[in-house]
Amino acid sequence: MIILILILGGIFLKMKYDEKKYYDEQKERITIYMKYNVKGYKNISFANFKENPMDGYSISGYINNDKKLSFTAGIRSVDDFQFDTDISYTDELGRKFNKNPKSVSEIKKEQNTSNK
Repeated sequence: MIILILILGGIFLKMKYDEKKYYDEQKERITIYMKYNVKGYKNISFANFKENPMDGYSISGYINNDKKLSFTAGIRSVDDFQFDTDISYTDELGRKFNKNPKSVSEIKKEQNTSNK
């Protein structure tokens, strides 16, 4: 019985660790997207991470310590559960976006090309 409890406890802790790691990876991808595509970007605050009952996850937050500059990033199966461009935002934040925002994939590709 004790062994079963230890095994289940270990599985639970591993799942929590994997969830936190995944969340941190997605926060990093969203940060890259904002830094590259938003004029006047200074910092980012994440407020909420939740599972979407239809497909994937949503992460919400805001930039520059201003809750009027808020967003919700979607992480969907169509993007292999990695944030790339699926984002909604307030009108105030929308006015700060570059004219042709690039996806995280495009940004990373550019960064890898320039680092060679």
